[in-house]
Amino acid sequence: MRTTTPTKRPDRRRSAALALGLVLLIASPAQAAVTDAFTADFDVHRGSIALGTTTFRLEAGERAGCYVYSGRADPNALVRMFIGRVTDESRFCIEDGAIRPQRFRHHIDGDAEDSYTLDFDWSAHEVTYENEAGRRKTMALGDRALDPLSIQIAARRWLAEADDPAALGEARFELIDEDERKTYTLRVSEGGTIETEAGIYDTLRVERVDSSRHLRFWLAENADWIPVRVEHQKGDGGVFRMSMTRLHR
Repeated sequence: MRTTTPTKRPDRRRSAALALGLVLLIASPAQAAVTDAFTADFDVHRGSIALGTTTFRLEAGERAGCYVYSGRADPNALVRMFIGRVTDESRFCIEDGAIRPQRFRHHIDGDAEDSYTLDFDWSAHEVTYENEAGRRKTMALGDRALDPLSIQIAARRWLAEADDPAALGEARFELIDEDERKTYTLRVSEGGTIETEAGIYDTLRVERVDSSRHLRFWLAENADWIPVRVEHQKGDGGVFRMSMTRLHR
């Protein structure tokens, strides 16, 4: 991997999971960049309170056209009194021009009820949810569906393929989240220039607009649409903010 320095332009965690939110098998250069390996580190805050750090990592899977996207949230000593380390992992492949999740795992140390896996069977069009406490549920799948991590990849590809990403407007994404099927409507708008510890990035903001539980990603044009800032609000739990501190590619 190589360490990249972003182009500088003067003008430009459920929440514990850190929702964290469709590439051709033979991809164009822009599409290939979306699935290029990277590691990104973030600081996490709730308001002015530091909660810990999160790391996202995308890497190639065991088969061509398959990938592993993972997230790990490490709470600081104070937060660790209430919640353990959170790890997410999405294993997905690119089939027939679409992201096909194969398996998703969400684990919270010491919390069997809220730790679970999703196993996708695309031949049977079914997905099986099972938590670590033994509760199990099988749901029907449509032609396309995402998990809580691979939706980030889908959103990045959405922007990468567009001639004018800022003019995309809205799109709907089908998502399997825990033991429920959901639809996320995402909207693109100007995100402005975002300055982080990792650098300065020209961004577009992608946000969920069909729910009061706000989820926003600032995706960097000059870093293949990798998220450099994330905000998530769930009920009255306050706003959780993540800001990139390092990007390694």
